[in-house]
Amino acid sequence: MARKTRKPENENPTPRITWELVEKLLASSAVDRIYLWGPPGIGKTWVAYHKGRIERGVYAITLTPETPASELRGHFLPKGSEVVWHDGPVLRAMREGARLVINEPSHASEDALAFLYPILEFHETARITLPTGETVKPAPGFNVVLTDNSPPDDLPPALRDRFDVTLEVKEPHPEALQALSEPLREAARRSLALEAERRVSLRRWLVLDRLRHELGLAEASLAVLGVERGPQILDAIQLAGAR
Repeated sequence: MARKTRKPENENPTPRITWELVEKLLASSAVDRIYLWGPPGIGKTWVAYHKGRIERGVYAITLTPETPASELRGHFLPKGSEVVWHDGPVLRAMREGARLVINEPSHASEDALAFLYPILEFHETARITLPTGETVKPAPGFNVVLTDNSPPDDLPPALRDRFDVTLEVKEPHPEALQALSEPLREAARRSLALEAERRVSLRRWLVLDRLRHELGLAEASLAVLGVERGPQILDAIQLAGAR
């Protein structure tokens, strides 16, 4: 009787998060708070805008160190002789049960981060009391997707604990990649597999693809990628058969 041999442990592939899984979770009514992170320009924001529970609309904001909480919440504006309250994107998404996309939370000010605590609570306890005295609770369907290039490690632990799932993606979204013409698509796929300092984001590839029809491939490569990377990427593109 032949003896069975054990497979070496390194033959088992390393588990990874796929875009298919990301889209399932974006569509799941059991998941309301998603942290999605990975290299720049691979389609994180694109998928947050286009996939899953977006039937009631999408509101988005990109955070910087200068973004105050009032820009998320809303503020008073003069209207004739009166001062009228105007909702910010967070309040509009909450009232309408829409999706809220928050880009670059790792760059947020302490003021903006503190504002995120109550909106990332479970629906039963999430609420915001406005300067008007009104308390707003999320309507059914409200969900939040945070996208970043970095993991949530530097965020306060209590804020990290509010995410239902944290997903790292490393490859470009196939639909976003499909928007590139061939053979730029293959050159882009190869460049996105390089180490971070040599990688060209999908966003830049899309700009290059549009601009090459006006300037030609050589000048478009220089304009988008610079005098050092441009010629290198141009060689790779031409090897793939583009003109």
